[in-house]
Amino acid sequence: MRRTRPASPPLHLADVPGGPPPGTLLCHLSDLPDHGGRALAFRDHGGAELRLLVQRLNGTIRVFENRCPHVGTPLNLFGERFLNSDGTALICRTHGALFDPLSGRCVQGPCKGDFLREVAVTERNGALYSR
Repeated sequence: MRRTRPASPPLHLADVPGGPPPGTLLCHLSDLPDHGGRALAFRDHGGAELRLLVQRLNGTIRVFENRCPHVGTPLNLFGERFLNSDGTALICRTHGALFDPLSGRCVQGPCKGDFLREVAVTERNGALYSR
C-alpha cells in the first residue's frame, strides 16, 4: 500500500537554497496572464535554483514550489501554463499527475496523495511578496 505524505507547513523562501529574503516582490497580480499561471525562478550566488509557480483560479491565488513530488521536475515543461485542458487542476507535464489547485494535493497519477509544497506569501497592494 502506498503511503502518502501530509501537506508540509508553508515553505519560507529564505530558508531554502536559492530563495529570496522575506519581503521580496514575487510578482504583481496584474502581470498574471489570462490563464492565471506564472513561473518564477530564483538563483543564489552558489548556483542553487528555486522554481515557483503562481496560479490564479476563480479569484484565489496560490504559490507552490514548481516541483513534482514524484520525480522533482517542474510541472510546466513549456511556457507558463500549469492547468489541465479544462482548467480544473494543475498538471505535471512530465507524467500527467493532476493536483488540486487550492491544496496542492495530487488527486491522480503516480504521486496520488502527496502534495506540492505551498509557499508562504503576503498579498498587499496588488502584489505578492515572500514571507
